[in-house]
Amino acid sequence: MRQETPEARVERLVSEYAQSIPDARPLDFGLLLKEDLEIESLSLVSLTVRLGDELGVDIVESGLELGDVRTLGDLVRLAQSLSRLEQTSNQQA
Repeated sequence: MRQETPEARVERLVSEYAQSIPDARPLDFGLLLKEDLEIESLSLVSLTVRLGDELGVDIVESGLELGDVRTLGDLVRLAQSLSRLEQTSNQQA
């Protein structure tokens, strides 16, 4: 089975949490998570924790700065970072 890219994973998760989603695909990385996609703060925390869980990384212990995640692009970069952490962890195991 083909592994989901960080971008595809983020788009799938955002579609579950967002209250408003533009019809255009792929989604614009400049979209603001709170203002444009209407993802509430608590939902954003839940989304990032779930993203970490799916990638096998403890988001709290990852050391990544979550306060800077404001746009869809920021979330994709976070997913890419988590994916690299997960790959590094698997190589060391």
